Amino acid sequence: MSMALDQVCKAGWASAVITPEVPAWMAGYAARVSPAATVHDPLEAQALALGTPTNALVVVVCDLLAVDERLVEAVRDRVRAQRPGASVWLSATHTHSGPDIGGPLSEHPPDPAVRESIVAGATRAALSATAALRPVRASWASGEVRGVATNRDHPETGEDLTLDLLCLFEAESHASMPIAVFGSFPCHPTVLGATNLDISADLSGAFRRQLGAALGPNAWVALATGAAGDISTRHTRRAQDFAELERLGGVLAEHARSLLAGARPIQIMPPTLGNRSISLDLKSPLSDNAAAAAQTSLTARRAELLRTGQAAEARTLETILQGLAHAGQAHSAAGPQLVAPISVARVGELDLVALPGEPYNRLGVEIRGSGGRPVLLLGYTNGYIGYIPTRQAYASLDYEVLMSPLAPGAGERLRAAASQLFASDIGGST
Repeated sequence: MSMALDQVCKAGWASAVITPEVPAWMAGYAARVSPAATVHDPLEAQALALGTPTNALVVVVCDLLAVDERLVEAVRDRVRAQRPGASVWLSATHTHSGPDIGGPLSEHPPDPAVRESIVAGATRAALSATAALRPVRASWASGEVRGVATNRDHPETGEDLTLDLLCLFEAESHASMPIAVFGSFPCHPTVLGATNLDISADLSGAFRRQLGAALGPNAWVALATGAAGDISTRHTRRAQDFAELERLGGVLAEHARSLLAGARPIQIMPPTLGNRSISLDLKSPLSDNAAAAAQTSLTARRAELLRTGQAAEARTLETILQGLAHAGQAHSAAGPQLVAPISVARVGELDLVALPGEPYNRLGVEIRGSGGRPVLLLGYTNGYIGYIPTRQAYASLDYEVLMSPLAPGAGERLRAAASQLFASDIGGST
């Protein structure tokens, strides 16, 4: 017996510009001493809706450093005012070349006009995507990517850096290439340097431009940032300018094109959702004596690396020194625990997982491989709790461990909670 038409899973997608129209301070780096000078490439909200008009999951990926809970709720409220049955996830790509909008990573007072432009754009994208819901065919492509990123602290260790792609086709089309692609890749989109004053979506935007051009003028492409806490382009980039950005974006897009040729069909169904908020213990601070000793040793080592021309390695030590200077400040008032919201969705043969921070890649690999099913993993989603290292990572004095507010084992608890949500009777709403 065939399904009723309103029970068939549909998909819709849309984009909206969220670049603020007012001069804005930029996010992510204290090295910047003035607001943005110009817009190199516009920031966007990319929205994918999956489900039915009365039961849709809408994933909105914004070109931002991070999203806080107030921003998430503002977008949800506006979308639900017109689409009461919609469940909304709001995610950030983590570009450091977007506006500073307040929240735990902010260095400047939030500008209400900037936040409003973001909320309005994300809402437009979400509503347009739900209005565009139509029957589709879906396929899945996934494969390892080389030459774009490495573990930024320990590049010699090697990482499983996989690009995952949900590919969508018009239901009646026999086209070999998809009309829409929603991907996830675990890499800090930080090709551009700390002194850049041009607004840019960075690596995510370059990937969208280049894969979109390859697929055709009507193609829609979105790229979420996965478990990227310890992954970046630090050891693969040849420069930190826009020419290098386009080169690396092209490398990633070419990987995507090669994967699309081997995409396999999957069935998608109306989404079933699961949500849980778990309390995570905060770590104990590093003692003053240990911090001082580490600072002395690292400063001398960094000077030697710079003297011998090892710029990438010196940058790693520079970030550790920054971590020693600022560890714990962003969450000093958080209390003994942080509350982390976790969301999952089952959409037929596809699973989606949303985590509110910067999980280490190893945690992402374990989440994605735990069920033997295609998984789209989204970091930086529905809030921000900071870096989420593995338990093993706390043995090293890396920047991410120093800056994380979380006690060892928090990452494993998040991973287990996501698996438990899928193992249980998934239900609820976001």
